[in-house]
Amino acid sequence: MCGIVGILSKEKRDDLGAIVIEMMNRLQHRGRDGAGVALYGGLDLKENEYLMRVEIQGEEEDRKELIDAVQELANHYGSVKSIQNIVEAEDYYITDFLVDKMDFRRLKKLALEVQGIENVAVLSAGKFEMFKDVGTINQVDSIYRVSEKSGTHAIGHIRFSTESGVDRYHAHPFQSFLYPDITVVHNGQITNYWNTRKKLEAKGHYFTTDNDTECIVHYIADKLLEGYKLEEALESAVRDLDGPFAFIIATPDEIGVAKDKLGLRPAMVAEGDGIFAISSEEVALEPLGLETEYLAPGDFRVYRK
Repeated sequence: MCGIVGILSKEKRDDLGAIVIEMMNRLQHRGRDGAGVALYGGLDLKENEYLMRVEIQGEEEDRKELIDAVQELANHYGSVKSIQNIVEAEDYYITDFLVDKMDFRRLKKLALEVQGIENVAVLSAGKFEMFKDVGTINQVDSIYRVSEKSGTHAIGHIRFSTESGVDRYHAHPFQSFLYPDITVVHNGQITNYWNTRKKLEAKGHYFTTDNDTECIVHYIADKLLEGYKLEEALESAVRDLDGPFAFIIATPDEIGVAKDKLGLRPAMVAEGDGIFAISSEEVALEPLGLETEYLAPGDFRVYRK
């Protein structure tokens, strides 16, 4: 029932955030439990700079202490350039830590350590921005102002929860810290989730939820680390993952989409004028004015900048 979208532009666009929000609004009927966007190419970061977005819960004084704890950890692995609370609610903060003097290996270690602090959850870490929360996409946009963001590509998700918790942390997109800036949105179900997860955990992969979507992003990250091209990783996923699914994966320079072998979940693509777009329904692609193509069962596509 969930709705998924993806869009990639050959050139950076000032209106990319607005486009992806419009696409997602057209899929709002597919669920109201949560919504989220991973947006790439909008941050002007130097080589050794990264953005880590963290949810911090608890009483206000406790939250301030937790910010100090995260900062201390970050300074152990690199240096904190700035700290900004982008959301300040009654019982939680959403806080951005801009860190530098760091490589991806150190960022990964930092994110996993921060994840282990009670009442702290890492929402994203890398050279992209993640915006996700409970409610509708308009509610998410009103909090994070996604529609005002620029970028080169993005993926988005409208959530109808069927199994895992309804909260900010279980909303899509999901990220894997195994591979730089890789995220996924997913519609459907991975029925061999536990067997796939056990195999990945045996290789050292670290899971933070029981959501089957997280299994997809770790699976693809694992393949890319083994030297697979994204096309090869998607082909392998269609073969190895069971159940009804369609998912969109994003990396720093590409987006890809894959559809289950039986074609039980919809996915379609559109291409033209330096734009590549993906959606669960044709209605989300209409604003782009491009001819659409329905993916066949087991089909997959990859688009690059």
